[in-house]
Order: sequence, then structure tokens, then C-alpha cells
Amino acid sequence: MSYIFVDEKEKAFGVISEGNICKLNFYSDDLNNIYRGRVKNKIDSLNAYFVEYDKGKDIFLNSSIPYKVGDNVIVQYVKEGANGKLPQGSLNFTIENDSYQVRRYPLRKRPWLKEGKAKDKQKAKDLWDLKEKLINEEKFYPTPKVLYKRSELDRFLEANRDMEVNKVDLRELREFTDLVEKLKDKRVYYKDLSLIIEELETLTVIDVNSSSKKSKNNKDKYLENINLALVDTIVQELSLRNIGGMIVIDFLRNKDKERIEKAMTLALERNNLPCKSYGFSQMGLFEISIERRGDSLRKELAKRNLL
Repeated sequence: MSYIFVDEKEKAFGVISEGNICKLNFYSDDLNNIYRGRVKNKIDSLNAYFVEYDKGKDIFLNSSIPYKVGDNVIVQYVKEGANGKLPQGSLNFTIENDSYQVRRYPLRKRPWLKEGKAKDKQKAKDLWDLKEKLINEEKFYPTPKVLYKRSELDRFLEANRDMEVNKVDLRELREFTDLVEKLKDKRVYYKDLSLIIEELETLTVIDVNSSSKKSKNNKDKYLENINLALVDTIVQELSLRNIGGMIVIDFLRNKDKERIEKAMTLALERNNLPCKSYGFSQMGLFEISIERRGDSLRKELAKRNLL
């Protein structure tokens, strides 16, 4: 049985399946919101702006549209800051309801229907009217001001509305305690197989370990089967731990590297990880890079005194 858990105090949500946490997110009150901000500073050579989007809070914005210091700007908070960097904003905001989505640009682009939804002219019109209203808000005051709120939690609950939702105290949740203990150990177990996950500052190294069981197959096929058995576990751990940046995986050496590469590609796609796969290097290491989505789970837990 799977269900969603929400801890409103810690601003956390996730999914428990078969007695284990398979997803854990700490959500921000700012992420996905749209603000009327004020340009505080700029770097002309980079088309870069520092925008105060809330009182005492700044966001980094790249824009080919020229602004002056003091100008109002409509900006959406699209990416959390990580490793001391400012969060990132975008002029090309996205808004949605349960049936439609629309972006700011192109300006004449109408709302598009979400997959599996029935057409509803009134819902499409309401979203279009909201788009125009938000664009016009750039002319008004006070600044800064939040204009549109749609948290990551709201979006997740809407996308998974058929799942049961339970409110919890994360610190008292047994599955969370188990996860914390797991994160303290570099070794991850899957049946009689294991991985070692070493999270460094700019690089994560994953080492695949062979089984203690003896093989009845030839050695190459035996090693290949171990690699294939651990592919899903590797990708699930990368997703759960919110690991980003450069990752190298030291698979056991087997001849058919194309089969391992194909299995990794499919697993990354199933988990919707924003990444680029580089395949095997000349040293036999499988290389990928994953777009950073805020701090890793270990860092988040440490910041919140939960680890």
C-alpha cells in the first residue's frame, strides 16, 4: 500500500510504499510563486539582475529584456538556491489550473489542455485572463508583492489526488527514522547485493559490489546480471537523495556495456530526472550529470537538525 505523508511543521511531504519512504521533499513557500519584484542591481555584460522579490529576499534573474535599477519586474521563483547561490527566477512564468497550462511567452500563446483532460472553455478563458492580469501587474505598486501562489505541495497533491494523504510528525515517523539511519551508512542494500554511495562536494561516486553468492553462469554474464539488478536501485537512490551534479558509477566489469547503458537510460527516464547521460568513459566508469534541484537530502536534513 502506498500513501502520501505531509508534515506541515517541517514543510515536508513524500510517499511511503511497502513500508519505506520512496520520495521525500522539503517544500518552499516561495517556489513556483509569481512576484512583482524590484530590480536592486544588475550586471549588464551578463544580462543578469538581482531582484528583491519579497522583503529582504533576493532572486537571480537572467533577461534579454533591459531593466533599470528600481524597475518593477514580474518574476517567477523557479529554482531553489544551493551551495550558497541565490534562487533563480524567470520572466517566462507558467500558471495552471486543473485542466490547462499557459506561459507568459509567446504573449499570444493560448492555454493548452493537459493530457487526459476534457476541454472547458471557461477554464481556458479564466487562465488567459489571469495571464494578462499578471503581465499588467508590472505597472502597479507596492513592490515587492506576491501575486500568485502555487506551492510544490499543492501541485503534487493535485497530480496524485487518488492517493490517501496522512498528516504526520516526521520526527515520530518510523519510516523516516529508518531512512535517516540508512543515510548515515554509505552502503545501500538490495537483496543480497549492495552499493556504496559517496557524496562529495562536487562529485558523487557509486560503487557496485558483487554478490556473495556463487555464480552458476559464466563470470561475464554473472557480473552483467548484478549490474542490471542494481540499475533501478541506483536511480531511485539518486532521486530520493536529490543528488545533483556529476555522478560516476563504477559498475562491475562486463562485456555488454550497451545493455547496461540502455537500462540506465530507461530508468532515468522513468524517474523523470533532469539529466544528461555520457555513457561509459575509457576507464569503464558510467558518467551522468543531473541538474541540481536545491540541496541534497543529506544537506537538507542536516540544516534542519534531522540527520
